[in-house]
Order: sequence, then C-alpha cells, then structure tokens
Amino acid sequence: MARNKKRKDGRYMTQIYLGRGDDGKKKFKSVYAASLAELKDKETEIRHQLGKGLDLIASRDSFARWADDWMNLRTVSNISERQKANYQHAVDVWKEELNGLEIGEVRPDDIERLLVRLQQSGKAPRTVNFYRATIRSILQRAVGRVISYNPADRIELVKSSNQGEKRRALTAEEQGWILNTPHRAQPAAVIMMLSGLRRGELAALTWNDVDLIAHTITVNKTVEYKMKGSVPELRDFPKSDSSRRVVDIPKMLVNFMAQMPRTGFLVYPDTRGRIMTASAWGALWSSYMRVLNEKYGIRTLADLERMKQPGRHKLDMTIPPITMHWLRHTFCTLMYLAGVDVVQASAQMGHADVSTTLRIYTHLDAQHKRKSVEKLDAYLAGQS
Repeated sequence: MARNKKRKDGRYMTQIYLGRGDDGKKKFKSVYAASLAELKDKETEIRHQLGKGLDLIASRDSFARWADDWMNLRTVSNISERQKANYQHAVDVWKEELNGLEIGEVRPDDIERLLVRLQQSGKAPRTVNFYRATIRSILQRAVGRVISYNPADRIELVKSSNQGEKRRALTAEEQGWILNTPHRAQPAAVIMMLSGLRRGELAALTWNDVDLIAHTITVNKTVEYKMKGSVPELRDFPKSDSSRRVVDIPKMLVNFMAQMPRTGFLVYPDTRGRIMTASAWGALWSSYMRVLNEKYGIRTLADLERMKQPGRHKLDMTIPPITMHWLRHTFCTLMYLAGVDVVQASAQMGHADVSTTLRIYTHLDAQHKRKSVEKLDAYLAGQS
C-alpha cells in the first residue's frame, strides 16, 4: 500500500506502524484527513505520542473495557454497596453514551454532550458533577499509558439556573422547632443536629457507644440502605476510615439523651425495637414534616378555605424542606460559630478529606463577613 493514499471520498489516508500486538502480529493505525497537510500533522502527533511511550495499541481498546476495569477496582475497594450501585449506574450510562468508541477516541465534545443533556433534564448539579467525576476517573487511568491528556479536564459547563435550594444549616428559629416539638422523630433530629451523625450511623448506634459522663458518642459501625425495599445491612466499619471517630457532644444533647427511654440496646430503633428500614425513615420523616408544618407553617388562602370544612385537612407545605443532611450541616455550622478549628471539626464530622469541611467553613466565613458589613451599615446609618 502506498504511504499516502487518496480515497474515493476525497480524504487522504496513511497507516503508521505501532509495533506487534500480544498475538505477535504487526499493528498499524490508520489516519484520515481532508488534506495532505492535515494528514501530516496527524501523523506527526501520533509519532510524538509514540515517542512519549504511549501504548497506541492499547489505545484501541474499547472505552467499555476500560470502564469495566475501573468498576472492578471500585468493587473490591472499601466502599458501601450503595456507592457501588451509584458508580455502576454511572458507568453503564457512560458505556451507552460512548458505545463503539475506543479509549483513545473519546473527545471532550463526547463527554460534554451527555453532561449538557443531564443539565437540561433538570438533574441536580451534584448529580451532574458525579457523572463528570466518574468519567474523569475512568479516563485518568489511561493518561500517560495510552492517552496523553484527560479529555474530561477540558470540559467547561455553564451552571444551570435551575439548581434548587442548596443544602444549608437550620436557622436558630428552625433549631427551636426541632428542640420544642415532641414527635417520634424528634430524638433522631436532635441527635443528628447536635452530633452530626449520619442516618446510617444513628441507626447503628447502641447505648454502649454513648458515654454521657464523658460527653462522647463513639461511631464504629453503620447501617447500609442498598436499594429501596431491601433489608438494612449492619456493617462494623463506616463509609471511610475517617468515619470511625469519637464525637464530643454538647451538654444540651447529653441532657436530652439522659431523658430518652432505654428499651433495648439500640439508641434509635423502630417501633418494634429493630433497626430502622429506609421505608420506616421515609414515613417517619414525612410525618415529622407535617407536624412541624402544622405548627410553624404559614396558612395559605387555600388552607384557610379547607379549614372551614369539617374533618382533618392536608395543609400546604410552607416550611423549608428540612432534610437529615441539613441537621448534620447544622452541627458543622454550630462548631464554626463556636470557634472550633477546621481540623477538629473535620474529625468530628467524619469527613474523609478536610477540604470538605474547609469548603463549608469558607462559605460560612463569607456569610459572616457579609453580616458584619450589614451591622456596620446599620451603625453608620444610625450615626448619620
């Protein structure tokens, strides 16, 4: 075959010798271009990659193969079953999106196309970032081995205007709602708000883990909720090594827990003394939000009309959509306001990386500075 050949479709083609494959046969890479100059540039780039030691034979492996290898590494790692399921779903989505592409053929546009579709479909920024982080991690294994750069690093997404309300801490008023409203869910809410425990950590907590004299809670196990309707699984190690920790709890929580009944070895069991299931949590929390809304929500015009009718009525939800993670975020915020340094706060929260806590603290710093300026503005306005 001639070194450079013009095809019937008008494009130019050449083949570059890559070496011998595992089967001992010679391997070539076919290069196509619209002109001889473009063909030369592409050929130069490939020879440059060969000179850098990239395995261009392996670069012809399918993206799906690299994705499956990456997922196999996650399968044997120390992560929860729920995390594995989330990763597997993301891998499956990327394999379908990049079906037929070799690992060396994946381009930034290929990645951006799916991420933009996810944004347009209304997916939360956190979900979009998860898909982005997954594809970046898969491709990163190939950098320096079969590809020269990570195409996921060259993606610039415009922030979606439909981001919804971000996770936040409860206001002082909302904290009062939790502390002053008796309900079956109140003990769980108070413990999470004043200790930062995750839902699974609280579900696995026993009274032997609680030392009200030393004001500590020892976190050494968790409950995993895999799929909807599945049986909760107790694990002797939390989601990461950093999650295994001793939390120093405030006297307010000590006093609250001292009044809690001890009907079994679990601190917060279901009504039959067993570990809470995911469906039990869901039903409990929905009931709790309805009670808080009835007591602290603002009655809408539709509510006022319904209340004129006899019987019980479902009121419009006007309180913020408080979640369990908001309670955990509240604990981190309370530590910030109390002057706890970020390293200690990270250990108390059980964050795997102090940068996670640092991002929260940095955001709170910005909020605190804005409030300080507002106080100065109010003072100056009074002076004038």
